[in-house]
Amino acid sequence: MPQDLKKLAEATESLLSHFDDGGGMYGLMLPTKHAARFKGICSEAQGIIGDKLGGGTPFSINIGMSANRLADGPSYSDVEEAAEMMRSAARTIERRRAQQPPSPLPTGTVAYVDPRRITELQALQGGSHDFRRLIELCREINITSGLNCHMATAMLLRAILDHIPPVFGFTSFKQVAANHPAPSSLSKQFKHLQDSFRDKADMLLHGTIRAREDLPTAVQVNYSNDLDVILGEVIRLSS
Repeated sequence: MPQDLKKLAEATESLLSHFDDGGGMYGLMLPTKHAARFKGICSEAQGIIGDKLGGGTPFSINIGMSANRLADGPSYSDVEEAAEMMRSAARTIERRRAQQPPSPLPTGTVAYVDPRRITELQALQGGSHDFRRLIELCREINITSGLNCHMATAMLLRAILDHIPPVFGFTSFKQVAANHPAPSSLSKQFKHLQDSFRDKADMLLHGTIRAREDLPTAVQVNYSNDLDVILGEVIRLSS
């Protein structure tokens, strides 16, 4: 949804190039067909904002005012303001999503990622890395693990390992496992994930269909202890 709002903001800004000089007292004017398009974009944006943030937000109110301020169509500044309101609403939705509490797990299951780790990641603010994608990956791996979706769990773990190397100053997890300065016990867990899990993940992600298949079990994809240690190191380096 935030991406939809950002696209609507871009579409709104593209209308700025269509303003014509109305002459005399009218100044710049947006031709009728483009003014109608502007109103449609604003209505669509208000719908998205209402669904995600509720009705009557300052974003929706200001967008509505920009769309309906003048009978002869919006002013140049109205269109600029509406685009900025859409972007501001998108950022607010993203912040709230990143700050939402971890999703409840199915009864009787143990979290693959400890909810406290997710809370600690959510508390990381203002650094050189944006942790929203990592938080979402952790949230989703808890869901797939809890629902016994073992292939999806392995794929999400692979995605996490591919995502975090820049926090350690590297471009790949293989480099992290080989070069990150850490106590030997910690290094062993990095290397365990790289050496033991990587081939399994590649097989699940890229394996072609065979005459007979052997599906992964929960035991095969359970690297939660190793992941917890690595997430702890991410948090330590970023705090």
